[in-house]
Amino acid sequence: MNDDERDRLVAELLERPQERELILRDVELNDRERAELDGIVETADALWLAARGAPALEDDPVAAMLGLLPDSECRLDSAALSRVRKRARLSVSDVAARLHERGWQFDKSDVFRWETRTAADVPPAVVQAIADIFGARVDDLISAPSSASLPDHVGAVRANPLFEQLVTRWSQARRVSRAVAAATLESRMLATVHRGERPDTEQLLRSLDALVASVEQADRG
Repeated sequence: MNDDERDRLVAELLERPQERELILRDVELNDRERAELDGIVETADALWLAARGAPALEDDPVAAMLGLLPDSECRLDSAALSRVRKRARLSVSDVAARLHERGWQFDKSDVFRWETRTAADVPPAVVQAIADIFGARVDDLISAPSSASLPDHVGAVRANPLFEQLVTRWSQARRVSRAVAAATLESRMLATVHRGERPDTEQLLRSLDALVASVEQADRG
């Protein structure tokens, strides 16, 4: 691929971000060219974001990867939170203080609300932190998961046996529960959908596999 061909391809990828995989499908690239192209596109995307500000939280794949997006598959259950907290002999103030020690900005009124009103806005990463504080399992703190409200193609990925393997690998790499791992990967898929992309099941699984592999590699390094 010469410079003119590369420039035309980069321009097309930037103009049609939702069709990048389709555009690249019929392009023959060696490893060096693909790495160079990925670097150019990533830099251009970063500049685009810098010029326009960060994406909304629900659209942010990084937030999804970190488990910062509330998810129906890992929803903190109010009654369970109260029950496990009392069993651990901690007050709501104790829980808030220990979350604060871990870098989470919550106070006792937040914990009280989670127990008495709603905890639907608590993201998986915080659920994991609460479980660690109590020395409990995440499964002891969450409502029974349901995928009924998921978009069809996200639900199809969750039903695929390969997704369970990815959940196991993410759980081990990030040292979180399977429930948190599943919710995090699901949120990553939903963030992709929020950005307007419509990948199929195979593409989503391939994208998740690449994400998990990158975390595993960083963990080994």
